[in-house]
Amino acid sequence: MENCLTIVISNRDRWYPGTNINKWFELSLENQTRHYFEVLVVDGGSTNYEVLMEYCETLNSNFNIRLIQYKIGEKFERALLNNVGIRNANTKYIVTTDIDMFFAPNFVEKLICETRNNMLVEARTLYWKPPMADQIYAGDVNPLINLDNARIGRIKKRTSAGGCQCAHIDTWTKVKGFDENYKQWGSEDQDLLIRMQNSGAKIKWICEERENILVFHQPHAKPNIKLDLEWQEKNKKILAKLKSDKYFLANHNGWGGRQ
Repeated sequence: MENCLTIVISNRDRWYPGTNINKWFELSLENQTRHYFEVLVVDGGSTNYEVLMEYCETLNSNFNIRLIQYKIGEKFERALLNNVGIRNANTKYIVTTDIDMFFAPNFVEKLICETRNNMLVEARTLYWKPPMADQIYAGDVNPLINLDNARIGRIKKRTSAGGCQCAHIDTWTKVKGFDENYKQWGSEDQDLLIRMQNSGAKIKWICEERENILVFHQPHAKPNIKLDLEWQEKNKKILAKLKSDKYFLANHNGWGGRQ
């Protein structure tokens, strides 16, 4: 069976092969029960881009991985890079997520079974706290063998979007992807959720209960925390305005980009 799902990852100076976070991100994809997917990493201008290119070319895995670069300015632009990934995907279904995630072995299989056209599938995310991650990195807990032992942490509220957003390319195109007015990160996923709903797309949440969680966030340092907080406040103001409207189209002058 050909690939039917693209997993889009936005990155700038966050992907360092061999680190614990990236190791478990890749292991979780390597051990999926279904491998009908490709991984598309959209790089915003990382300092180690050449290293990443060589790594992708020599990576021996049972899933396809592509790396493209779309340079951005000083501020990280998760919304824009996600849109670049969506526009460059080669499959009908596309999921956007982050490189600091860990996915349960049946994550891809679940998405493929649940996603339909004119639908946005959101997955609840469990945030591991550092002590839990330390046990995993030390080998005391292996979520690939016993996931129940790793279902300890904070679950993100349903009022915000999940750790992944999955939709058919026609559904993504109808709303023109993420609103690129959002910079850094924060609120762009909630904005998407509202606009998808306004467009008439069905919103479907999966993995609602702790025992069914399939997406896990790995803790890490935030080097640009001051800038992040500044833009999160600005992004909240953009989101507050959206909530009073009924429109669903964003990026009226075009969205994403082709590489």
